[in-house]
Amino acid sequence: STLFSMLPLAHVSNNKKRITLINPQAVNPDAYKKKLEQAIKSYERRLNLIIWRALSQEERDKFKEDGPVQYMQHKEALLGALESLGWPISCEDVILLEDEILAALTYIQQASDLQEAVKKETEKISESHIKRRNILKAIMI
Repeated sequence: STLFSMLPLAHVSNNKKRITLINPQAVNPDAYKKKLEQAIKSYERRLNLIIWRALSQEERDKFKEDGPVQYMQHKEALLGALESLGWPISCEDVILLEDEILAALTYIQQASDLQEAVKKETEKISESHIKRRNILKAIMI
């Protein structure tokens, strides 16, 4: 499944680079971010494992870890190793998984930004109501 299957009440543009929430109040940002974080972990595990399995023992020995290494932390070295091995796995698969991870990170940031904007707007509305109430009280006295 792709990240786009997790976007409730949203419109995704044709190039999938822009998402517009149609009804932001209907989205639970914390649950949404949690789903994205789970997707990131899943994609990272898959990417790390695919690459680790494709490496020769000699290439694996260059890393201190006993198992799959973190792609995002060792990207340059891992890509170099894959290239020196003649790309035993599809470069497109690696790019696709990396793009999905980066997209999910972007969506998490956007959800956080949206939460912050809603919070600020709610505070403004609340302040406006208090001011109106105070004006009405002053008029009625």
